[in-house]
Amino acid sequence: MSVHIVEFSTDVEQVPEVETAIADLFTAIEEAAPTGIDYSATRVAETRFLLVMTLEDEQVNPLTAIPEAVAFRAGIAEWAGGPTPPLPGVVLGRYAR
Repeated sequence: MSVHIVEFSTDVEQVPEVETAIADLFTAIEEAAPTGIDYSATRVAETRFLLVMTLEDEQVNPLTAIPEAVAFRAGIAEWAGGPTPPLPGVVLGRYAR
């Protein structure tokens, strides 16, 4: 299992655009229904976003096969004002029911 985290801030004027893009992204993910992935997007405070993706197989990222996910990833650099590479994470605790 691997965890990838992207955190970025944007201008307040771009927040509605980012939120719409996130909604479109999750619609596309739901339609594609990939397996082996846990993905969440959270707005933190007014202009900060946190994306957390957990993959069962770190060698296989099913989002790379979804055009909307690829476009969303490219949009992050624009909204953030520069590249925002994913940071690796380590799960120290998790509860899911």
